[in-house]
Amino acid sequence: MSALGGNSQARFGTVILVTAVTLLIWIFAAGETRERAVIWARVQFEPASGISTIVAPKTTQQLALTLSGSARSIQEVRVALEEPLLLPTGTKGIPGDKGTHLVDVVTALRDQEIFYKGEVSVIASEPEAIELQIDSMTEKTIQVIPVIQGATLGGEAVAEPPTVTVTLPSRLVGLIPDLSVIAEPSEKMISRLEPGRRHVIQSPVQLPAELRAYEEEIEIRPRSVQLAFPLILRTRTLALEQPVPIQVAAPPQDLAEHTIEIPDQFLGDVVIEGAAEDIKKFEDDPTPVVAFIHLTSDELARGIEEAEVTLWQLPEGLQVVSVAGGTAQPIVSIKITRKDG
Repeated sequence: MSALGGNSQARFGTVILVTAVTLLIWIFAAGETRERAVIWARVQFEPASGISTIVAPKTTQQLALTLSGSARSIQEVRVALEEPLLLPTGTKGIPGDKGTHLVDVVTALRDQEIFYKGEVSVIASEPEAIELQIDSMTEKTIQVIPVIQGATLGGEAVAEPPTVTVTLPSRLVGLIPDLSVIAEPSEKMISRLEPGRRHVIQSPVQLPAELRAYEEEIEIRPRSVQLAFPLILRTRTLALEQPVPIQVAAPPQDLAEHTIEIPDQFLGDVVIEGAAEDIKKFEDDPTPVVAFIHLTSDELARGIEEAEVTLWQLPEGLQVVSVAGGTAQPIVSIKITRKDG
């Protein structure tokens, strides 16, 4: 090979090497050039002091973060934030005191290791702030109240154990001064029991209706208790599909002298109860149900404007237990007018 040919090859190799190095430097520089990007992230607050403290919201919060940093660092942060970022209370930018706080997201995230180690700056966040509620936990011993639906009992239902331990945020303690929990077996479970015997069954423990919106924040131990009770009769409830008409009962002479108007002549959402067999018979062959209000001569003379439903026309063995979610003796508006001469 000639010297000229050898020099050409050397120069060619040098050009390739220089080009490769230049390309690597350009790629590295491009990766280190600061730029801005918007990424989605999820954060979740957690108590710094374990079970003695609770924070809300308990669910992860989604954020749109505007970041500044090298393309490489931002990509590393993007991958790391595929999992929720845990934010302990009481750390820099995140309050730890009991109460309600408005947490500035940029301030809270600025000193998180995931950002400062990669030299990534959090420029902005949407939303800009998150409301954080921090509360201490209170442990109380609470009585269990047995509730047996769909049955007539021959005595008191007894829970064993009679109390449970409830751990809840202190702010909720004052919502219900006489706090109790409910042990209520399902009607399906009751329907399997034989009448005329004493039964012992396992029943889940539930919070009262006033606290069920806070179930995620409350712990009950144990979650179930034994209920012992004598069962006389299995019963069922039935919501009537048709509105129930209202009629007036009064002394005939007084009725002849007055006109009585009922603006709302029907009652809706009427629920009846009775033995399971009687309810089934009613479903198969429904008979008309009627609500009555009774008016005395004095009430007619005074022209009262409201009267209570005091009697129901129902098949034997059935009774009304509620109307529109309220009492079985609802108040009805009436208008009484005395007829002329």
